Amino acid sequence: PPASAAEPASASPSASAETSSEASKELRKVTVQLGWFAEPEYGGDYAALVKGYFAEEGLDVEIKSGGPKVNGRQIVAAGKADFGFAKADTVLQNREEGLPIVAVAGVLQSSPQALIYHKGQNIKSFEDLNGRTAFFVPGVPAYEYVKKKYNLKLKEQVTDGTLVRFLEDETSLLHGFATSEPITLKEQGVEAEALLFSESGYDPYEITIITSESFLKDHPEVVKAYLRAVKKGWAYYFDHAEEINERIHQDNKDLPVAAMNEQAKAYKPYVYGGDAEKEGWGVMKEERWTENEKQLLEAGLLKKEVDVNEAFTTEYLPK
Repeated sequence: PPASAAEPASASPSASAETSSEASKELRKVTVQLGWFAEPEYGGDYAALVKGYFAEEGLDVEIKSGGPKVNGRQIVAAGKADFGFAKADTVLQNREEGLPIVAVAGVLQSSPQALIYHKGQNIKSFEDLNGRTAFFVPGVPAYEYVKKKYNLKLKEQVTDGTLVRFLEDETSLLHGFATSEPITLKEQGVEAEALLFSESGYDPYEITIITSESFLKDHPEVVKAYLRAVKKGWAYYFDHAEEINERIHQDNKDLPVAAMNEQAKAYKPYVYGGDAEKEGWGVMKEERWTENEKQLLEAGLLKKEVDVNEAFTTEYLPK
């Protein structure tokens, strides 16, 4: 029942308001740095915010938007945010460079990362991409891995995070998420297809929640509380995406709510598929991290071995 229903009738309104304001004084401030613009891939955090799950755990959470020019991993490593998001492969690369970040939950069990192209372009495989203009996100290992594996020669231009240039050139490619851009394009009346990087055999955890080694050591209970709230948030999100997407839209006015609602459906198998289906939200496996490390080493995207057991931990996940 709602809290109010459980309260005795004699409780004076002022008394209950007083206790709730006292409770809010005790909330611990926590900053979450998004890895990209506010989108359904962060639905669990936004649901936890909207539904008060963070507050129930004693946390006062501020979510900060990201984008192509924001390096959330450095922000977390420097202690300017308590939590952030990163691809598993980037965590390994950053640890090699000495960034003390640790993945504590696997949000997307598989990678929706893809090269997106206009429908009718007769693209069947990676080899068909040669010679095209590609609007890409720099420094993303999956993109570099696929380019190297298939020896692709592309005319590269750094993406500005919009669809404008891709729309102007029907033969061009756009580096993005199969769960995102094709849906946004469809809302604009443009049919697009996606060639998933995972079809190359390269499929790390696409989004992990990260924190810094020092935060993990100093505030283990905060990490557990945060993850409990986010797990509840995801459980709520997929059944009530339209409600939560209205809030996400406040932080990203460029993405229509209708497109977010379609994206939410596309994300569900990524969040709850794979090992998460049997073992629950956030699970990560050592063998997946090890396989990813091996692929990065083979492609020259890692120079030396990294201890994967220092790069991730599942011990803070809700049981």
